Amino acid sequence: MKNNRLKVGFIGGGLDSAIGRAHFAAINIDRQYSLDAGMFSIDNAINSESGDFYGVDSARTYQDISSFLEAEGKKLDAVMVLSPTPLHFEHINQVFDAGLPVISEKSLCAQSKDALTLAQRVANERQFLSVTFTYTGYPIVREIRRMIAQGELGELLACHVEMPQESFIRANSEGGKPNPQKWRQLDYEIPSVTLDLGSHVINLIEFITSNLVRKISAITKHSGEVAQLIDNVMAIGELQSGTPISLNWNKVSLGKRNGLALSIYGSLGALSWEQENPEYLRFTGKDGATQILDRSHPRMKLAAEPRYQRFKVGHPAGYIEAFANLYHDIAIDLTDFKLGEKRNNPFTHDAENSAHGLKVLEALHESATSQRWIEITH
Repeated sequence: MKNNRLKVGFIGGGLDSAIGRAHFAAINIDRQYSLDAGMFSIDNAINSESGDFYGVDSARTYQDISSFLEAEGKKLDAVMVLSPTPLHFEHINQVFDAGLPVISEKSLCAQSKDALTLAQRVANERQFLSVTFTYTGYPIVREIRRMIAQGELGELLACHVEMPQESFIRANSEGGKPNPQKWRQLDYEIPSVTLDLGSHVINLIEFITSNLVRKISAITKHSGEVAQLIDNVMAIGELQSGTPISLNWNKVSLGKRNGLALSIYGSLGALSWEQENPEYLRFTGKDGATQILDRSHPRMKLAAEPRYQRFKVGHPAGYIEAFANLYHDIAIDLTDFKLGEKRNNPFTHDAENSAHGLKVLEALHESATSQRWIEITH
């Protein structure tokens, strides 16, 4: 019943945003949340239209954040911060001041020092903060993490993650230059392409290997047709375990709508996975034989769990389902938090984890500027 769902509100996530409808769809799949209120956009017309679309009572659709939090502070279980990344620090602090848990769209902040401040508030004030790194919700990605952790690939010899896209170079429907959201047309201490895509790449490499990036070296370029932004990043690095890694993200790869992919090479086996074909894992064993595995394959353990079988194999589960998987885990964490229990969920991402990722991204761009290797302190 709806009364048993976690009651949430949105800051941002209006119909003019890139991600609002995806969050709304994801929280409704497993019926664990109810979107009851929000301040969806600074544009009053879009704000009202968004509230109507999401089924929120007009009396609970607010024109400013202060009014929203003052009126809803005792009614909601959490607030989802879906505003542009550079505004997250301000908005999350406002929600914390109102005494409410936060679920934040990635990147948590535009710089690591702000994320660390939020992590300190979480620790010192018993706040709740979870960050939505969506791609870790894919069952096959979680299976890869299990396979690595249980030694099925042997010693890790090399890891590669890439996220090429085309949105800063592909012509629009009228043949003109691309015109992304305004905040994505500005570079910050961490360039916007890195806040947007690089945050996912670093999160994924550390998630699947259960290991942190120790040092990094990078080059950055401007190649596309949006202002004078950095839009192409390549890096090499090393995990704390000593495993070498290679990374790439960009928005200048024609033909790549979202080319997120990973390749892992071990002493006993290798695997690769592509986000646009998320149901299939390519695995090569020590004998050189290659198999294409889906959720029904006997090698699959975690991805075969009932929670991931919303419908039978052969009917692909995609991005929104991956998002829903993550939100399922966040709901468990949030419920435990409200009961005073310590969360210990390997599939969710907290402020401290997110702050580390931002430190890696800052080190990466320091490396590109100074043309030297940068060690990341933990």
